[in-house]
Amino acid sequence: MELIPFSLWGDALWCGQEVVREAPHEQAIRSLFPDPIPARGADLDTEADLVPEPHNRFDPRSIAVRVQGKVVGYLPRDDAHRYHPVLSELVAQGLQPQVPCHLWVSEWTAANWEGAGAGGNGPQGTEFHASVAVALGQPHMLVPVNLPPPGSFHLLPPGSGIVVPGSEVHPDILAPFFRAEGECWAYATMHAIEEEDTIQDRHRIVVEVRLDDEPVGRLSARLSAEFLPAIHYLADMRAETAARVAVRGDRSASEVILYAARSHDLPATWPDGLARSPVASPQWHYWATKEAN
Repeated sequence: MELIPFSLWGDALWCGQEVVREAPHEQAIRSLFPDPIPARGADLDTEADLVPEPHNRFDPRSIAVRVQGKVVGYLPRDDAHRYHPVLSELVAQGLQPQVPCHLWVSEWTAANWEGAGAGGNGPQGTEFHASVAVALGQPHMLVPVNLPPPGSFHLLPPGSGIVVPGSEVHPDILAPFFRAEGECWAYATMHAIEEEDTIQDRHRIVVEVRLDDEPVGRLSARLSAEFLPAIHYLADMRAETAARVAVRGDRSASEVILYAARSHDLPATWPDGLARSPVASPQWHYWATKEAN
């Protein structure tokens, strides 16, 4: 079965998770770079697949890191065991977890060094060094806890956080999203609605944020203006506007934080294709289990 690529949401801002490598992995890494490698070294920023290996004879909970189909290393053992449950569940549901990955390499000739080539991992007289790291959030912040919108939708790229006004007054709506860890990711949808402007005695269009079709708050008119062009554009394409939100807190105090790019920050190629829910029914086991808990 061909897996559907799924970019883990996470909360990591940079590639800080170490990837463990051995000699065969360095050969795979070297093949990703041109020949010769510049004297100053070379970098590659790309996407990596995180691949659970349940049949690995050394550790059935190991997690391989693959770039362009090549294994460039593994997550450290303790980290792999922490991430294995959620990553394995995603794979079981037909998804291939992906994360940002940074590779750095350097290579130089050591022909004039005493003992050059002895212990080197490149051609005779050549030394090769590499490092690999991925951006990986905490295990409970890798996937949203609810299903995506059931019809055609497009997920806005991530943006700076905005606390959704009014979200703190909806504990009953937010209750299914409260977690023991105190936070979770969720799919939200953004809608253009008309509301009365009591100061200027007229109506205005603002953005309403909904979780599972339940309103949780509205953006101010100023902030709404920064998202409405994208929302109207997708509406003309008969698609919903989806966004990442973080739900934090509990019944005593809570907030919903929207992480979505404003219209003027969207890339010129946006949207690059409408997405659909990979599984409409029944609910994915991972999310169903989370909701049951």
